[in-house]
Amino acid sequence: MIMQPILQSESSDKKLYSVAVVGIVRNIEKSIKKDYERFTKAFSRFGNIDFYVVESGSTDNSIRALEQLSNEKDNFKYNCLAIDHAINRTSNMASARNAYLDYLREGSRLSGYQYIVVADFNNLNNKLDKRAVDSCWGNSAWDVVTANQSGRYYDIWALRHPLWSPNDCWEALAFYRKYLKFPEQALTYSLRARSIRIPKNSEWIEVDSAFGGLAIYKSELIDSTANYKGMTLEGKAICEHVSFNNEIRESGARIYVNPRMINTRITDHTRRLSALFTSIRIAKYPIKILSKLF
Repeated sequence: MIMQPILQSESSDKKLYSVAVVGIVRNIEKSIKKDYERFTKAFSRFGNIDFYVVESGSTDNSIRALEQLSNEKDNFKYNCLAIDHAINRTSNMASARNAYLDYLREGSRLSGYQYIVVADFNNLNNKLDKRAVDSCWGNSAWDVVTANQSGRYYDIWALRHPLWSPNDCWEALAFYRKYLKFPEQALTYSLRARSIRIPKNSEWIEVDSAFGGLAIYKSELIDSTANYKGMTLEGKAICEHVSFNNEIRESGARIYVNPRMINTRITDHTRRLSALFTSIRIAKYPIKILSKLF
């Protein structure tokens, strides 16, 4: 049974509640402290905030930065996970995410939190603030609430909605490429058309899956057998958030995009779909065609 969200009002006892911020990190040597401070301020409605991140595949001094931060902050812990080169990227990401699930599920640790925040680091939540987070408690319908961007919505691979994004965007791209000679047309149908701008004052959007760099889960949803998967049984790469959210929805959980929970403006994903980057790609097409002929 899915419980109603706690902390629906700005009551005096809100500081009694705890939240855990988890995520996977890579090459965060220069950004981890800023991310820690930003999340601490954004979730200051909670009396206790703990952090646990899983590092994997860094090529800078991330491990040293994580060690330093964990020594300075009692509420910050981390783990390092080696990349398995025998499996693909999405499977490695799923393994890293399952590592923080394992940590949360150890003993009675999970029972100490009312909410679990799954977050991207690397400065990808650079616009997140307390007002954006607090807006989630103006709605009592959600079991999972995910972020929005002030620019175009970017996380299309993790998104599933019966009208907005009903299928895997990369599978859709591969399909359109079979029939459309101009690659930008295929990108428009599969990605650009789905990367819409959602105004802050819009109604909440119920989805089958979403992430957008930040998602808040009721802790009882994590206390289940749901895990992240990066591949199907047939060996096809899939978005690990979709597989996880599909399992959670089987329990009756409701997942929403909160238009007011703005976490950033633009990312590399939306930047690559911009007019500038599209023009650069188009300018290269004649060169690619000529290189194939000669």
